Amino acid sequence: MDVEVFRAENPPRRQRHGEALEAGVVRGNMGSLVMIKLGPGLEIDEHAHEQERMGAVLVGGSGFTGGEGETALRAGDPYRIPPNVRHGVRCTINYALVVQARADFQVGTRST
Repeated sequence: MDVEVFRAENPPRRQRHGEALEAGVVRGNMGSLVMIKLGPGLEIDEHAHEQERMGAVLVGGSGFTGGEGETALRAGDPYRIPPNVRHGVRCTINYALVVQARADFQVGTRST
C-alpha cells in the first residue's frame, strides 16, 4: 500500500530548533503538513511569510502576537495567517502541539 501513516509511536522525524521548538514534516506533492511542538516559555519574534499558513492546535495552547495585542489559541482552534502578515508566537503553558499546512516546502519530495 502506498499510503503513509504516521502514529504517535512513529511520527515524522522531528528536528529540534532551540530549547522549546521541535518540528517534523510530512512532505507531499502539492505541499506539506508540519507538526510543531511548542515548549513552555517559547517566544518567536514578529516576522512574516510570503506564503499563507493554515493550521490547528491539537493539544495545549499558544498565542499569536502582533500589532496591538495577542490572540490566544487552545486545543481545537484552527487558524489562518494570510501572506505577509507580521506575527509572533508565544507558548506560556506546558506545551502545545500544532499542525500546519504549507505550500512553501519543496514540492515533489516525500517524507522520510
